[in-house]
Amino acid sequence: KIVDHINATFSVYFRHNSSSLGNVSVSIVPPSKAVGFEVLVPAPLPLPRPPPEQSTLPEGRPAKALNCHVEYEKTNRARKNKPCLYDPSKVCFTEHTQSHAAWLCAKPFKVICIFISFLSIDYKLVQKVCPDYNFQHDNPYFG
Repeated sequence: KIVDHINATFSVYFRHNSSSLGNVSVSIVPPSKAVGFEVLVPAPLPLPRPPPEQSTLPEGRPAKALNCHVEYEKTNRARKNKPCLYDPSKVCFTEHTQSHAAWLCAKPFKVICIFISFLSIDYKLVQKVCPDYNFQHDNPYFG
């Protein structure tokens, strides 16, 4: 979930359950950015700090980096061992990760979205999340 506080602050909340270790990346993107796996770049495990945020113009041209910085971030991780589904005689683990990050941007953006991507040996996942202005305000947002 992404929350636009309208005062140039954005809060990002997400939860990810995984059966293997991997990299989680959160990036600020414009709403026109299409979801794709090109944002996933193999990197050493474990969880890295988010890379510098970068924007792409609607025409696909790279734009200058957004003038934002991470004001607060927190990650809670819990790992549980249990018998593997494919072979109960072996031990597998699941990892539960909860993360929160708040960005502070130098100037307000009308609409901003985030990519949350996860890359592991087993699989890759990318999700684009944008603020739900219909939910947060009395007046619906149709932009």
